[in-house]
Amino acid sequence: MLLHVQLQTPIEEWLSTFNVQKNSINILDIKQDKVDVRLLIEFKGELPKEFQNSFTRVDKNVYLGTVRVNSRISTILAKYTIIQGYVINNSLVWVLVLEGYPELRRVLREFVENKIDVKVIKVVKVRSKSIVTARQEQILRIALEAGYYDYPRKVTLKKLAEKLNISLSTLDEILRRAEKNIIESYLRDKGL
Repeated sequence: MLLHVQLQTPIEEWLSTFNVQKNSINILDIKQDKVDVRLLIEFKGELPKEFQNSFTRVDKNVYLGTVRVNSRISTILAKYTIIQGYVINNSLVWVLVLEGYPELRRVLREFVENKIDVKVIKVVKVRSKSIVTARQEQILRIALEAGYYDYPRKVTLKKLAEKLNISLSTLDEILRRAEKNIIESYLRDKGL
C-alpha cells in the first residue's frame, strides 16, 4: 500500500541564499552523491548571481537548475520518493510517496535520531486507480513546469534529461508511458 505523505521540517541555512521571503522555491528531486546532496530546483523570482551558471531560464523569472548542498534533511529524504518540497510559513513542506506505514515510521525515526523537528501534516492512502506511477507524476510535473509541453518548447527533452540526470531514452519512455496512461484514462472516461 502506497502512502501520499506531507511532512513539515525547519528551513535549512542553504535556502537563505535564495531569499525565500521574496521568491518561490520548489524542490523537484533529491539525489545523494558521495559527498553531498544534489537538488533539482524550480526557482521563481530574481535568481541570485551565484546560481546564474547552474540554472536554465524556462520562463519569465522561472529557472530550473541543480544545487549541491550538505543537508541532513535532504540526505534523509534522498532515500525516498519525493514529489516536491516547497517553502511555506518559514518551514519546508515535503510531499512524499512511501511504501506503507513501516516506511513512514522509518523516515520519522531518522528525523528523530538526527534531532530534526518534523511534523506530519497529512497521510493519505494512494488508491490503486492511480493513472500514473509516482515517478511518472514527478517527471511529468517537472517537464510541465520546465516548459516542455509549452508551444514552442522552453526546454528540450535532451536538456530535461540532463537536468534530471537520466538518459534521454529513459526520460522519453517515462513520459510516453505516462502520456499514454493519461490519454487512455481520459478517453475511457469520455466513453470513447
